[in-house]
Amino acid sequence: MMITDTTKVFMRNGGLVWRILPYMLVSLLIVGGIAIAVCYPLFKGLAEAGFFAQLGELYYESIFNVRIDQIFASMSDILMSMGQIISANIAEFVPLVIALVLIISIGCSFFVGLAELAIADYLYSNMASNSRLSFSSCFIKNLGKSAKLQLAKLAVVLPVDLLIVAGVVGLLLLFTIQNAILAFFAPFIMVVALVVLVSLRQTLFCMWAPCMMVHNRSVWGALKENFVVMSKNFGTIFSSQLVMTLIYVGLNIATLLFTASAGLLLTIPATMLFAATLGQVAYFSTNGLRFYIDENEIISPKKKEDWEHINALKDII
Repeated sequence: MMITDTTKVFMRNGGLVWRILPYMLVSLLIVGGIAIAVCYPLFKGLAEAGFFAQLGELYYESIFNVRIDQIFASMSDILMSMGQIISANIAEFVPLVIALVLIISIGCSFFVGLAELAIADYLYSNMASNSRLSFSSCFIKNLGKSAKLQLAKLAVVLPVDLLIVAGVVGLLLLFTIQNAILAFFAPFIMVVALVVLVSLRQTLFCMWAPCMMVHNRSVWGALKENFVVMSKNFGTIFSSQLVMTLIYVGLNIATLLFTASAGLLLTIPATMLFAATLGQVAYFSTNGLRFYIDENEIISPKKKEDWEHINALKDII
């Protein structure tokens, strides 16, 4: 039911994808420009060692020979090759690698994330009052709160994201092990681990921004309420996130391979919008808040009194 309602709200606000896309592109260009400027010797050294040519070869082969196991095995080989290049120039490259990771992780998380509260505001007005706001006005109005939220997320969510990335990189090393059985199951293990970890991450934090927007909570007050609501509805939210994360992964991988990456210009901002919409719908649904899913239909979830234990309601009176 939550996924169905989310899909309807997403389709109703699908035009927002075209506002998110240019913002994401500008943010990524800024972060990419800074990364190249600061870490230029690293990029130059990798290019001279043939690293980017190897990446291009993987990309070309993946388009014309779609085999997930071979793609993961090639990615593993590329990581090993990059490790060898860096270890051969360890004194020069290691500080640059650390700088590159910090710039990309912090920069992308902060700058792209600044749009999160604007999206939440846009969706909130549409769901709560059947109105439409300007995305740019939502962005400007919430810029201060957005910056505070993203700084908090750098401390709370970014370490989780880095652990997920480290786990995925570690799983890629499974493809370097010469074992027929392990090689057969490695793609399955890789995809399942990725989907479960990302779903868990989304479940833990998906209602943080909606809580700030709907009830005007402070950054840390919203995080606390997010955890309280999530803990009482973990199974419902996690199962929805699990299904959608599997769809996100499959859709974006298919788009990468079958559209020569061009389709990612649409699917990545659409994924961002759908994930934000799912968090918003989850927050409305678990708090018994009525919301529009189209011009003439209003969803009325169960009120909190219908599912809360009596001990949790003693302070309401």
